[in-house]
Amino acid sequence: MLGKLKKMLDSVNPPVYVVKKTKRREDPDGRVVAYVDRNSYIAEQYRVLRTSLYSLAYDKPIKTIAITSSQSGEGKSTTSSNLAVTLAADPEKKVLLVDGDLRKPELNKLLKRDRSPGLSDVITGKMDINELLTKPVIDNLYFVPSGSPIPNPSELLRHSRVKKTIEDLKARFDYIIFDTPPTLNVTDSCVIGSMCDGVLLVVKAEVTQKSIIEEAFSILKNAQARPLGCILVNFHIPLYYAYKYKRYYKYK
Repeated sequence: MLGKLKKMLDSVNPPVYVVKKTKRREDPDGRVVAYVDRNSYIAEQYRVLRTSLYSLAYDKPIKTIAITSSQSGEGKSTTSSNLAVTLAADPEKKVLLVDGDLRKPELNKLLKRDRSPGLSDVITGKMDINELLTKPVIDNLYFVPSGSPIPNPSELLRHSRVKKTIEDLKARFDYIIFDTPPTLNVTDSCVIGSMCDGVLLVVKAEVTQKSIIEEAFSILKNAQARPLGCILVNFHIPLYYAYKYKRYYKYK
């Protein structure tokens, strides 16, 4: 009887992952689960995503990836940071995370780093990209923040210096992850996406509508970007699955 009641409660009120507090002030925000709670079920799902990404590169290497969403508030920045941290956990991989959202950057808050100097300062010629790549922030993960606020992000991102910078960085890093603004809001993700090997669209479960996803895919394709697929986030799992995983991990 109690077992049936528990299953009923799980279906009505799906469990929500409780974000852990960081141990040190300089550690990334608790939403970067791949770092602050590496043994969790959520962190394991990012490792599954990493494996899926590897499988997409069977015919052509995928080194530069733009991550976007159709609308704001769907978790693209959290996904970008967690995927980058997961990729950088491989000691043989050198990873670069770039905040390409020059309007409302979030990665500097998640990684607890300054917003500037950053990408916008490099594009405008105020500084060299090498000055931002002196040391990794986590494992083999390097980070370039969005940079100083600018009035015309879309026009700036079309500068020839952006494409040249990306090509130069591809020779130095195994993976480069760009966090970009929502596709339906502004054209920034299309501009950056067209310069990358592929684009991943973050979809929020029970929020993002199918028609919106199709529209975002259409916009990206028309901009000569290459949508690789979607990442489903905010999907609630039954509590006993996460519990079984936790017990299994402790046993191992």
